[in-house]
Amino acid sequence: MDGDAWNGMSSEYDDNVEGNFDPVISGYLSEEIKITSNLCKKIIRPDVRSTIIDMGSGTGRVLFALRSILGTSISYFGLDVSQSMIQLSKNKQSDMKDRDISFLNYDATNPAIDELFDDDSIKITMCMYNTVGVIDVTKRQQFFDNMIRLAGKNGLVLISAFNGDNFSFIAPKMYVPMKKMIKQIDDDSFDEGKLAFKNKLGYYSQWFTKNQLLDLLHSNVTPIPIDVSLNKRVHTFGHIFSNRSVL
Repeated sequence: MDGDAWNGMSSEYDDNVEGNFDPVISGYLSEEIKITSNLCKKIIRPDVRSTIIDMGSGTGRVLFALRSILGTSISYFGLDVSQSMIQLSKNKQSDMKDRDISFLNYDATNPAIDELFDDDSIKITMCMYNTVGVIDVTKRQQFFDNMIRLAGKNGLVLISAFNGDNFSFIAPKMYVPMKKMIKQIDDDSFDEGKLAFKNKLGYYSQWFTKNQLLDLLHSNVTPIPIDVSLNKRVHTFGHIFSNRSVL
């Protein structure tokens, strides 16, 4: 999906993700931020400048949450290909009187992305909430390579992705509560063979097995489960992947 497609969905994104009170969605987001912030704390040092870069930042949910947890001594950047998403981020930022996060309308698959961050800070690059699944397949490896290169040997790459190893169970639980945003769920929307959700309006999101994502990250680090309680049972709805161990 390109930036124009997301422009048409941006006005409903907050309500269907950040503002969604379905226990699966809210539980996932809560665990995602908790795990992500704890990993960031292991990288950030008080004596060295640190930069957090959310690649595919949507309307700013992750960065606003991390700033409230990690504080203002860090540089925060949100990149998104959708101009509408970035504008909504800036509107929220203005309402919060929060000026220390930079939101940029930028294609994070651009191999010249280094030009945006030409400094010696420790960089944590991240991509949350299965955003990797909507990146054009022809640009996907470039996106991962950009993340790894920006982080360098002292930084960290973090990916949050839905659990493709249990697609048939997890996918309906994730997408039905987001129907207002994706508009419709067709009879063939849950494609278990291709590990993808799609509909006839053009919404498409790829899911991945753990091994597929580890290959894209060139990583052998065991991912951290994002567990959500559903009907008094705990299920792994996703994972946080990293390119190196910091535990």
